[in-house]
Amino acid sequence: MPISFIYPQIEEQKVIPDSFGKSVLPVGSYPIGIGVNSVTNKLYVANQFSNSISVIDGSTDIIESTIKVDNFPYDLEVNPFNNRIYITNRESNTVSVIDGSTNQRLSNINVGDSPVGISINPSLNMVYVTNLDSKSLSIIDSIDNKVTETIKLNELVYGVAVNPLTNLVYISNLINNTLSVLDGKTNKIINKIAVENMPTAININYKTNVIYVTNYLSNSISVIDGITNKVISKIKVAKYPVDAIVNPLTNKVYVSHNGDNALSIIDGATNKKIKELSIKSSINENSGNNDPILDIPIKVTFPLIANRLSINPNTNLIYMTNTVSNGVTVISGQTDSVVVRLAVDINPKNSGTIECNNSKLQSQNFLLHTVNSKIKCTAHASRGYSFDFWSNMTNMISNNTNPITLNITENNLLMANFKPSISTEAYIGMVAAIVGSTSIFAGWYYRKRERSYLNKSMNRIDYTYNALKNDKAEGVKQLENIQKEITNLFKKGKITDSHYNILDKRITDLINTFYRED
Repeated sequence: MPISFIYPQIEEQKVIPDSFGKSVLPVGSYPIGIGVNSVTNKLYVANQFSNSISVIDGSTDIIESTIKVDNFPYDLEVNPFNNRIYITNRESNTVSVIDGSTNQRLSNINVGDSPVGISINPSLNMVYVTNLDSKSLSIIDSIDNKVTETIKLNELVYGVAVNPLTNLVYISNLINNTLSVLDGKTNKIINKIAVENMPTAININYKTNVIYVTNYLSNSISVIDGITNKVISKIKVAKYPVDAIVNPLTNKVYVSHNGDNALSIIDGATNKKIKELSIKSSINENSGNNDPILDIPIKVTFPLIANRLSINPNTNLIYMTNTVSNGVTVISGQTDSVVVRLAVDINPKNSGTIECNNSKLQSQNFLLHTVNSKIKCTAHASRGYSFDFWSNMTNMISNNTNPITLNITENNLLMANFKPSISTEAYIGMVAAIVGSTSIFAGWYYRKRERSYLNKSMNRIDYTYNALKNDKAEGVKQLENIQKEITNLFKKGKITDSHYNILDKRITDLINTFYRED
């Protein structure tokens, strides 16, 4: 069943054009770290090969900003209290700090060698960073953005998570298969917890004080009681679990995997796996930058590939970086399924509305739907207009069936095109004209039909260009096909010389525009 999320109209904004025809929200190259500020509903993604952070508005799925940071941004964490975002830059040995209110980088903080994991205690304004190559933990005071202490651990430390209620910090050790427990008051290691083979990510359910650890090489999750620091359960999951996130409102745990393109869903009350969700992944062995150097095929594995997770409890949406697809997969916590966006638009503006599965949508709205769900949409014309045809962004087809039924498999844009209708006054005048002079009416009707075809063709040409402006080859191909249709109609006497010249010139100008933009 489709999901009933309806997002409000956003003036002067469009959904992300590059996401049409894809099952992910496209970001930068090889994304790993991801975080959500549930207060502002902003999503932050660390693009490690692009050296950037993508900022996405969660209410519109629009990339509102791309922020340059240091080399190889790997993981990130959001402090919702002060709206600061902290990013580990693995090759620069720094942590970048971003102001979420301005999308500006504030500073870079020098830490140890190859920083990877990061966690924040927002109540104390402390940031904890694991340095993989230095085998250490950097502790940052986020008020003045300075390292206050570096703790040598002599372990290949990777993941880190802090429980602000107990002020305990948990650190995963890749080689010796343990978690180190640090007392946040004294900054001393007070315990070590044995888990399974190659523990990576750590996530905590603060309400129940239960810690979840992904064991990468054991294909399992260790469940730890935060009071006793004892393992209370081991849960078998899919191949190579790399991250876990808890929804504290539903007590469900979501586990991402590198090996099987899957997402395991665990019931936190019973510690039982309740579902394994297949995640579509467009395997891509290059960086996706369309750069002749950066797009050289490469073979990468963990930790360069790590599908990380974040959640917005307010919307019950889970976000997963799909590293090899250079995108973000969206999962609904309501149905525990991958969802895609059906966006709608109306041409011309304010000429009508669209109703999909009994939900009325204005232009610029979109609905989230489970992949492979059937959607029935009806176009309703405003006064003075009548429905003309549908335009579908993904496969570029036109359809005059109303209502229309779609099988939603990817992010898509559905446009309802309307045309001016004959008013009552015009109808009365037309009847009078018929009674007075049949020949005059015939001429008037013929000219009106010609104008209608001209307007419809111009809309189709402009729509095709705007839809494919980022794909020159396909854009030129579609415009040339339209040009052939118009030429054939002209030869058959279906359109006048003047209208043919107008349409042919418009197509030629747009094709030339494609080539000038190279």
